[in-house]
Amino acid sequence: MRRLSTLIVLAVIGASLMPSGSGASQTAAEWRFFHTSGDNSISYYYDAESVVFPSANIVNVWVKLEVKSKVYSLALWEISCSERKLRTLIKYGYDGVSGVVVELPNASEMYPTRWGYIVPESYEAKLTKIVCPRQKGN
Repeated sequence: MRRLSTLIVLAVIGASLMPSGSGASQTAAEWRFFHTSGDNSISYYYDAESVVFPSANIVNVWVKLEVKSKVYSLALWEISCSERKLRTLIKYGYDGVSGVVVELPNASEMYPTRWGYIVPESYEAKLTKIVCPRQKGN
């Protein structure tokens, strides 16, 4: 029950961050698994309901990083499909012990982050293949 309540809170937070004209669905998050760490301690999910294209070749998507099913972060990623670059627009964290969702700016990282290249065979590359439309000839 607590997990369900947390997911509802996070879905509401995510929906409230989307501009009303963004075309984003206002339904609950639809988390889909796309990667796990080698030791299975970290799992990565994306919200299929949050995928939007604010401009040509740019996609925004919410990503959840879950550590041993107890602590996780939610980040709104912006991916440049044509340039194969990514940046984080905002990040939130959830602590299963305290049950608190908080924005995560810190001294070492400001949002939005700078654009960075997507490394081949990385979890970012896996998600890019999922959410970016295929170009003709690919």
